[in-house]
Amino acid sequence: MPTKADENWEDFHLQKVQRNYPRWPNEIMLKLAFGSYLAKPLTVSKGMTVLDVGCGFGNNLFPFLEKDCRCYGTEVTEATAELAQRLVSERGFESTIKHGYNQQLPFENGFFDLLLSINVLHYEKTDEDIDRSLREYCRVLKPDGAMILITVGPEHTIYRKAKVVGHHRYLVQNFDFRDGEQYYYFDNSKYLAATLSRFFGDIETGHVTERLMQKPLDFLLAVARDKKAAESLAC
Repeated sequence: MPTKADENWEDFHLQKVQRNYPRWPNEIMLKLAFGSYLAKPLTVSKGMTVLDVGCGFGNNLFPFLEKDCRCYGTEVTEATAELAQRLVSERGFESTIKHGYNQQLPFENGFFDLLLSINVLHYEKTDEDIDRSLREYCRVLKPDGAMILITVGPEHTIYRKAKVVGHHRYLVQNFDFRDGEQYYYFDNSKYLAATLSRFFGDIETGHVTERLMQKPLDFLLAVARDKKAAESLAC
């Protein structure tokens, strides 16, 4: 059953696509996936399986589709999943996009070479939710698979305007249609790395900040590999 937050997100998507929705992939993700910024650069090759969790309009899949990867995505409502599927198809590509969540991905164990979590993990609300989400990410990744994760950083406008309501829990206010919703924010890259280390053995983290006019945009990022055995993962 979709939550009120899911319904708000669906309304935003359906309204946005009627006007002028973004058609480009996340720039930071591109640099991590295809650039030379990592100590151990990722290799993207034909036929590899890629999952974008919370894929939005499907934009982050296009660079991988152009390299003949097998691409999949999830969205939080049936309507937004169908919308993303249609938009990808209209641009001449084949993909599989399903209804799913961080904590419930509709794919089999060990299926993906690469998982993208681009600004979706902070939609969880508690430490337990974060752990369950990361455990689910690990479940669908192959043993030698990798994850690219981007999440809101401490200088981002949405974070700075939010009200603290608990341990890493913030109430969004004076921002947009998400006002009144609670999110989970990592305070810094070290805390993000410490959280990921319960699930992965090889982690690289970074921090990107920019100011667009009067609005600071701030993101924590990580590439994680060498997932731990299922029996050792945090519950």
